[in-house]
Amino acid sequence: MTSTRSTKPAPRERLLATATRLFSSDGIRAVGIDRILREAGVAKASLYNTYGSKDELVVAYLRSVADRDRELWQHRADRAADARGRVLALFDIIRERVEPSTPGSCHIAAAIEFPSPSTDGERAIREAVSDQRHWIADTLRAELIAMGLQDPDNIDDLADRLALLHDGAVTAAMLGEAHTSTMTARAMAELILGMIADPA
Repeated sequence: MTSTRSTKPAPRERLLATATRLFSSDGIRAVGIDRILREAGVAKASLYNTYGSKDELVVAYLRSVADRDRELWQHRADRAADARGRVLALFDIIRERVEPSTPGSCHIAAAIEFPSPSTDGERAIREAVSDQRHWIADTLRAELIAMGLQDPDNIDDLADRLALLHDGAVTAAMLGEAHTSTMTARAMAELILGMIADPA
């Protein structure tokens, strides 16, 4: 007798995949645990045994999407000719047609849904949002230094401007204007970077 082994994903993977799809399309607060469990085909006990709570599942979702966004950037950054190209890659990935949503949008949406966290779970969600924003800021600072900037205040100022442009492009993409907004933000970023003298 030939035995067949099930290839069905484990409950943890099914919960995360379902939550990612639903949170990205309908919002975090609008999606209840019962719906996630029903569509994932998972018992409630599995949720508490794997993630512990809905808030922890939200954190896992945000960190998973953050990992995807960083991989998208790294793929483009590895092919960039220089630090300027690696900065612009942050804008280029906004136009990537990937699931579950536009790179960067999940974290902005979560920040909007949890503006004033009042519980440990909500604070953990905001921390996951902050971690991704810090990664963007740190990446920008590192590439500006690679371009030859040395003044910390100047580096921080330019990184803040570029991060603001990035936020604007992501927000516009969430409204259905990914191509136009991203190209405009990218062009403005190029102007900012063009004012930086290349290192000798």
